[in-house]
Amino acid sequence: MIKCITLVSLLMLPITTMANSSTIKPMVQFGYDFGGKTLATVYSDYEGTTKIRAGEGVQVEAGAIVSSPQNPLELQFLVGYKFEGKTASNGDVTWDSTPFTALALFSNKKWKFGGGVTYHLNPHLSGSFSGYDNTGTYFNDAVNDRYDNALGGVAQIGYKATDNLTIGLRGTYIEYKLKNDPSVTANGNSIGFNFNYAFGERSEFR
Repeated sequence: MIKCITLVSLLMLPITTMANSSTIKPMVQFGYDFGGKTLATVYSDYEGTTKIRAGEGVQVEAGAIVSSPQNPLELQFLVGYKFEGKTASNGDVTWDSTPFTALALFSNKKWKFGGGVTYHLNPHLSGSFSGYDNTGTYFNDAVNDRYDNALGGVAQIGYKATDNLTIGLRGTYIEYKLKNDPSVTANGNSIGFNFNYAFGERSEFR
């Protein structure tokens, strides 16, 4: 917890230099990440064998951008929902969490680049499977793995397609620990793309 407070405090320091002339704009962000440790493998008649990995998933976020015309630094504060689900022939499994993210990005004409911290609440792998095995015996299996809240780092670069829309790449570095057995960890490192839309400006293609 001390580590988390320290990293967030360092990220918040630039706000003091922007306080007099900053503007706050609401924003939404959608993306998909790839990578991480395999948490579950399922089989579907349509897709064959598929896997759920700790870093993968759709990420939907909303928050605010703090920026100033006199300062190339832009701060973003986001809360979201990240999830990935697979449907098997005899059940389904879902991996989800609630990420809180704070970023400091520097603007250079059409580009933004920087990084920050992310804190994932309630990472959870859940699912159930039922059917008959090769011997004709009926089974009903379930998974309900809850992981501790996890702190990680984020690096991000984006290209401003319009005054409102930014298309970006994001790398996340994080590790999850199983609640009932901290010796069991899941590498959640990932790389993905996102689309960021900021409200409050007239959009013009460049």
